[in-house]
Amino acid sequence: MTNMNEGLQERLEKFGLSLYMIRITLAASLSWLAVHIIYGDHYLYFAPLAAILITQSSVKASLEKGVYRMTGVVLGGIVSLIVGKFFDVGALSILLMLLIGIGVATACRINIQAVSQIGVTSVLALTFYHDQYIVWRVAETLIGVLIALIINMIIVPPKSFVKVKDLALKGSLTLSDALTGFAASGRDAAQAKAALERSGELLKKSDRLQKEMHYTLSHYQCRKDIGKLTQSTTHLIKVHSYVKAISEEIALLPAHYAAADWMLEVVTATADCIALYGTRTLSDAECSGRSLQGSLRRARDVQLAWFSQLQDQCPLAAFRDLGAVFSHLNRILEEIERADYAALSTAPQHVKTHPARAIQFIQKGLFHKL
Repeated sequence: MTNMNEGLQERLEKFGLSLYMIRITLAASLSWLAVHIIYGDHYLYFAPLAAILITQSSVKASLEKGVYRMTGVVLGGIVSLIVGKFFDVGALSILLMLLIGIGVATACRINIQAVSQIGVTSVLALTFYHDQYIVWRVAETLIGVLIALIINMIIVPPKSFVKVKDLALKGSLTLSDALTGFAASGRDAAQAKAALERSGELLKKSDRLQKEMHYTLSHYQCRKDIGKLTQSTTHLIKVHSYVKAISEEIALLPAHYAAADWMLEVVTATADCIALYGTRTLSDAECSGRSLQGSLRRARDVQLAWFSQLQDQCPLAAFRDLGAVFSHLNRILEEIERADYAALSTAPQHVKTHPARAIQFIQKGLFHKL
């Protein structure tokens, strides 16, 4: 089980020895050695070739590529055995073999990577036609695939969990800034839109890397922490969708509403809740003097106060559009409340703090009061 030292990795990359290159080199060498020990000198190149071709940046991607390659090798071998029984090697036999193998695979909607491997294996198997070739080809390809997967599971980037968690934290803080920017003023709209896109990219990248970490041996001991991080990231991705909807609604409002001081106050109070949740959940920083529950309560009070006041001040058409903005702002608060309560539910008993109050906040959401 290896989690490469970060300083060592940086020094190696300066000389072109990237993590990907190290994985391929070890996988190919060990595959050749394993086949040599088992089979001797017969077709030693298939195992290292398979290891080189399927090694990717993640275990999941390597597994998918390995499955496609094994599928193509097995199906291509079967087709070549059938055609080889009746035809000698030639243009006609190759034509029939490819028509049958690739045609059936395409009709069955098999991945294009497996389809191309069927053609390669069929031609090679027919050229070197004998029963042992097919057995060796399948067995050695399987050995190469398995060794490449094991190498990918063992050799992982240094401090992967910390970096993935940091991506989610940056995504939450950037999302908070984006929400504030949409109500700050018209000239900040482009920056806010860029921040919104950036936060979405960070959260999705973190979520993807978290799923890949479940396949690695080095992160087996911190799977509970990965599960909590995945849960928090899922809630933040939902919040991102609400912020995106708010940006679209604010863009449709008249300028004197979108850039009003009360709009900035309402939006900023909600954005602070996003930032505080991200900081509390995804970092070790102390939030002294700031309670998430208190911030949520304040944001909801601000929303209710201004929503009630605007009922008597706005035309019906404008109030309808403002209602859509307030509705999505409330959904953000409710989503953060759910996320906070979920974190409290999975936390050890001695660190839980008033989960009943969190339930109460969820039940008395602004949406039910509008």
